[in-house]
Amino acid sequence: MTDAPNDDWIPTLKKAMARWEVSLPEDAIEYFRVYLDELGRWNEKFNLTALKEPRHIALGHFADSIAPMTLDAVFEAKHARIIDIGSGAGFPGLPLKIVNPDWRLSLVESIGKKCEFLRAVIASMEMNHADVFYKRSEELAADMDHREQYDFAFARALSSLSTLIEYGLPFLKVGGYLIAHRGRTAADEASRVNTALQELGGAIETIRHYEIPEIGGSRALIVVRKVRPTTKHYPRRIGVASKRPL
Repeated sequence: MTDAPNDDWIPTLKKAMARWEVSLPEDAIEYFRVYLDELGRWNEKFNLTALKEPRHIALGHFADSIAPMTLDAVFEAKHARIIDIGSGAGFPGLPLKIVNPDWRLSLVESIGKKCEFLRAVIASMEMNHADVFYKRSEELAADMDHREQYDFAFARALSSLSTLIEYGLPFLKVGGYLIAHRGRTAADEASRVNTALQELGGAIETIRHYEIPEIGGSRALIVVRKVRPTTKHYPRRIGVASKRPL
């Protein structure tokens, strides 16, 4: 079956995945199509993303969200429990879940309208094992059903790295990974978070630079490994981590 003219995003996305040697599940394209449709409908009444064209979304959101699959720990993970902190329109959590249908996904978002969208798109996809939490991460991390229960925590374009470490590490099991999408300042950011790592029980394992040539820009993944339990003092109460980073 040939792609329709408005499906030019499909070969674009497939090319990006082939470059990274990431195989898409058989039904992934249909999931992404539903995702695009829902983004289009919701963007008419509520601004979820500045990108509007399907091809731009496929590269700037879908492919970029899947970039952590270039990391061995992520690529090899089976039946992982993952959390997307400050999920917004579902990036990177939902694209990662589409590519890894056996993962269990939690999306954490503090804006109600965005949570409505996330629930709507999950329902439209008929996606299993994907939950939306209308909470601040500081609240959810105090819940014993979530504290130190996750294999991976992901975040894209959220806060300073120091703040993100305080948000993310309390969710992780010892041995789990926080993976942060960053830009050209990744190495500089990573050099300034020693206090946060010491306090929260983490260590930077690697910084992986990657490219999406069609849209350019310097991109990186900062990988933080949880090396010991996080003390009960963290995360601090709502808003403190962003106002007074470690």
